[in-house]
Order: sequence, then C-alpha cells, then structure tokens
Amino acid sequence: MKWNKDAQLLQAINIDLDKPGNSIGSNGKRKHWNISFGVPDTNKNFLVTIHDGKIDRVHDLTGEGTSPFPKTEFVLMKDVKYDSPELLKKALKVGDIYPGKEWAKGYNFILRKDTERNINLLQVVGWNRDQTEMKSSPFDALTGKYMP
Repeated sequence: MKWNKDAQLLQAINIDLDKPGNSIGSNGKRKHWNISFGVPDTNKNFLVTIHDGKIDRVHDLTGEGTSPFPKTEFVLMKDVKYDSPELLKKALKVGDIYPGKEWAKGYNFILRKDTERNINLLQVVGWNRDQTEMKSSPFDALTGKYMP
C-alpha cells in the first residue's frame, strides 16, 4: 500500500530455496515467496520477496510500453477462504502427487486468478511417482473445491 494505494494482489508463488529435506512443504507451508502486486488497468507491477516470513526485497517492475493488467487478473482476498495446509491434505486424497526431490523440491503452492473460470486458484504442485512429470492439483480458493 505504501507503493500504491490502489495496488492489488496478482499472484503469490513460493520460491524453491528451502534447504533439502523430506518435509519441504509437507505441512502446506513454505518459507520463501514472491508476491506480485499490480494496479488494475495500468502497467504498474511490484514484487515483494519474502524469506523466512520477513520482507527481503522489493522491486518496482513497472515497465514502459507493457500491456496494462486488466481488473479480471487480480486476486481479491475476500474470495480466498482456503489456505495451502488444508488444500494440501485434499490434494493428497484427490490424486497421486508426490514431493519433488531435485528441482521444485517438496510441495509447492501458487495462488493466482484463473481468468477463464473467473475464480481464484490455489494450486498444490508436486510430481508423479517417478519424478518425471510435475503435477498440479488446483482448488477454488473460495470453496475449496477441486478444479481439474
């Protein structure tokens, strides 16, 4: 809000910087995030990087001549009722999703707007059993419903 009083959330995605281990993201939480904000109908873009729960860096990424962000691309927090810990539990019940071992370690999480369906998606990202293909279990962040 200090950057721009009209700023709204575009997306939140965890960064794969956690130390190696078997339990990365297994509780539905990650320590490192990139949170993108923008101002609807402008090209204004702002990135907040969080490490261990604290703001580490901020970057004004507004570029000249870039396309404006339509209002439909923003995540409204009033439409987010479910969080990653509870949706990870659902993802593990819905399908075969396993934690990554090399790249995109553990379970990963993305909050973004699905503009085609006009819903906020919270995606739980993992891998198939053989670690050869990434898999995503998307959920409506308002209802908690699985949205394949």
